[in-house]
Amino acid sequence: MTTIETTPPPPPPPPTASPPAAARPAKASSKRALKILVTLAVLGLALSVFTIASLALFTDSESVGGNTFSTGTIDIAAAPASAVVTAPAMAPGDQVTATLDISNSGSLDLRYSAESTTTEDVLAGELVLTVKVGVTTCDDANWTADGTVIYAGVLGTTGTTAVFGDPTPGGDPGDRTLAPAASEQLCVNVTLPLATTIGQGVTTTATLDFLAEQTANNP
Repeated sequence: MTTIETTPPPPPPPPTASPPAAARPAKASSKRALKILVTLAVLGLALSVFTIASLALFTDSESVGGNTFSTGTIDIAAAPASAVVTAPAMAPGDQVTATLDISNSGSLDLRYSAESTTTEDVLAGELVLTVKVGVTTCDDANWTADGTVIYAGVLGTTGTTAVFGDPTPGGDPGDRTLAPAASEQLCVNVTLPLATTIGQGVTTTATLDFLAEQTANNP
């Protein structure tokens, strides 16, 4: 009698235990944190590269110095500076004549006018002041021979009399002009007319003022 022996199959392996439910979310959080760190590292590297690239740009500069400015001058001068004409003990018919040089001692073109102010009005109103330019010989005997009259009138007044031109800014009729370093000669005559009957024993003193202004940007 034949006996057949059979070997029973091995038992199945025990089921693999699943990780606790709490462990899976912790692992996922770690992965997300790692991804964030990697992203930040990449961004930081990119920023560093951008900064390095910016600092590597070529640059240059240039300075223009010496921008200096200065103003010009207006400087009118008269020679003689005082007592161009004086006459003591004048009688009707007497006269006195002299030259007055006006010059531009400044660095800008100028125009000028003249005024006369006297210490009283009686004798000053009788004396005749004549101012001429272009006179060849400026003396009592020859001042009338040539030249151009730019003023003929009373010597002046206590309230100031315009002799020629106008000190108001801007060009005015009668204004005289002078370039820098230029000058002109005025022939000044003061006459007590022969027909004068008043002013005996009176003294008057006249002050001539020459008023200058720039011509540039002052039409």
